[in-house]
Amino acid sequence: MGKDLKGKELGRGLTQRPDGRYMARAQVAGKSVLLYGWKLRTLKKEFAEAVEEARKGSIWLGYEADTLTLNEWFEEWYEKYKAPTLKNGGSAQYRRKFVNYYGVRIGSKNLKDIRQLHVQTAIADMLEAGRSSKSVREATGILQNCIEAAMANGLTSINPTVGVVIPKCDKVERRVLTVEEQEIFIEHLERTKSWYEEMYKLMLLTGMRIGEVGGLQWRDIDFTNRFISIKRSLSYQYEDGVKTMFFTSPKTENSVRKIPFFGETKDILMRQFEKQKAKRAGMGKKWKQPKDMDDLIFTTSLGTPIGRYTIENDMRNITKQINETLRIEAEYSGTIPKKFERVHPHALRHTFATRCFEKGMTPRTVQEIMGHSNYNTTVSYTHVLDDIKLKEAERLGDFLDNTKAAQRVVQDELLGIM
Repeated sequence: MGKDLKGKELGRGLTQRPDGRYMARAQVAGKSVLLYGWKLRTLKKEFAEAVEEARKGSIWLGYEADTLTLNEWFEEWYEKYKAPTLKNGGSAQYRRKFVNYYGVRIGSKNLKDIRQLHVQTAIADMLEAGRSSKSVREATGILQNCIEAAMANGLTSINPTVGVVIPKCDKVERRVLTVEEQEIFIEHLERTKSWYEEMYKLMLLTGMRIGEVGGLQWRDIDFTNRFISIKRSLSYQYEDGVKTMFFTSPKTENSVRKIPFFGETKDILMRQFEKQKAKRAGMGKKWKQPKDMDDLIFTTSLGTPIGRYTIENDMRNITKQINETLRIEAEYSGTIPKKFERVHPHALRHTFATRCFEKGMTPRTVQEIMGHSNYNTTVSYTHVLDDIKLKEAERLGDFLDNTKAAQRVVQDELLGIM
């Protein structure tokens, strides 16, 4: 309760200044209400009206700002602010990033009550749960944008993401198949007659992303000029538990590109055409390829479009089968079995880029084929494998003897990396 200069109580938020003027102050839904007046009765009336106006302005979608939760505001923000800026009007993955990271941890809290400590505690919990620093940073960026919009609408007065600490991303060694591993992988596909044999081989020959391979259509193949045109990507999302697959534009503007035929590309595509044709004919009405996607080059053995998780699961099984084969071979030969490390779909893209550099292809050409907009991204896809390192070391001979100029290494000749 405020008081006048004589000590008389005036009411909540009301005081009298030394110059005799009365002052009325309040915070309503993050907004400051501040009025002055010489007449107390008049000021009280104006103050009550100002507070009511501020309170009305704090109502959002039927929720009072005092009770609006972070999750409620995120859904409104996502629909009105973010989704219109994303491809195809929104991304299920984008929403899941927020829900699975912050939504489940602080989403039920009132928006105006969330503080930096709450965000920092959530970050620590995510890292403890095994989330990568990179993913946590991406989710925090989403939260920051969401709350900035809330501030602009007067729903909160602070941004609790400001000043939070997220550890730097640890450098991750990307998985790349060595030449020997690549041969083992291909030999296994051929020996087991894998349904996805041609698809995996094409990925090793082109460096395409899994979504680009899934969205590749026969109309994209120019057999005359020997080029593959990348024009779309296959994506999917779940709505009310139902999986929906659809085409989107490629990842970036540079992802729309033409890839030349390498090696046996033409033969692989022709084998795939005949295999798919025979399978479709043999299954008849059981072939489940959607009518709007009947031109797809690669599908499951049932004719349905290929999703990332389908391929990841298949590659997981391939890894297990290869390791079992290596174990049996080692048992018969009395040697220690080799370990074939897990392979993900993107590892084939890294492997393609590495093979290109090993064979002396220029970085600029690799950049165009990979569809990278940034040169540094292309270079980050290169991997100097252990056997290459050893050969380079042996080629240098006596490293401390600098009298033999012929053995000096020219920096820009190393695997095409400048």
